[in-house]
Amino acid sequence: MFRPWRSFPLMAVLGLLIGLATGGSPVYPKEISTLALIVAMTLALTEVRFEGVRPATELRAFAFALFWNYVVLTGLVLAFAFLTPDPDLRAGWVVMAAVPSAIAVIPLTSIFRGNVRSALVSSALLYVASLALFPAITLAFAGHAVSPTDIAVQTLLQIGVPLAASRALVRIPAMERWRATGVNLSFLVLVAVVAGANRFAFADLGLVLSLSGAALLRTFGIGLLVLGLATAARRDREDRIGWTLFASFKNLGLTALLALSLFGPTAAIPAIVTLFHEIVWLVVLQKFFRA
Repeated sequence: MFRPWRSFPLMAVLGLLIGLATGGSPVYPKEISTLALIVAMTLALTEVRFEGVRPATELRAFAFALFWNYVVLTGLVLAFAFLTPDPDLRAGWVVMAAVPSAIAVIPLTSIFRGNVRSALVSSALLYVASLALFPAITLAFAGHAVSPTDIAVQTLLQIGVPLAASRALVRIPAMERWRATGVNLSFLVLVAVVAGANRFAFADLGLVLSLSGAALLRTFGIGLLVLGLATAARRDREDRIGWTLFASFKNLGLTALLALSLFGPTAAIPAIVTLFHEIVWLVVLQKFFRA
């Protein structure tokens, strides 16, 4: 029997449609979306076991994550910044280049049946590295640095809290049965709230279309390229999943928040437009990485 709540792409698309149609949550959209992501993270991390961790293996996975996310993807986004004449939009691209990978990479790795432990370790190390990289990149290319404290708080909230909570939930036998459903429903709420809260960005159709070309290349273009390279190099399934996710996902919620606070509402538009492409991209990825 078909159970729609167990279909990740269906829940993601449904969340997008609900958000665009209703405007998402009328109250506390930031808090609700953050809570939904924390719930998804917590449930996804219940399948992680830390027994038998091999530091060399995890460091190798982190090296690839750092390369794809902070060298290749950051370099591409900075190229967009250099080609953007509007100073506020340019600053928005710079902030996007400076943030680490999306926290959603971890639950997505779980959904696609990848190596969740390596995704978790690599993500945590990327966020530690971002304490230095984020202020350096924003200062060098936008003339404005961000306090490492802001990144540290996000790291604790979006990685530390779910990791601690998952250790308590992992002992519950029913967790194995309901994990996927919980993650999918959490993503439905997350996508609906984020999409709805940011639908104002689509009022200027000309601006949206001009940014969509870059967003499409930044998400689908680089993602398909890296997936093709991983396949051509005959990397195993776990590597293909990890490389593709780290090469195509940035923390756009954090990007929009910091761009808005540092440079104003216009600077947040690149992140918002790109977010919609990422939502569609993660649905497409489900077709490539069928469990």
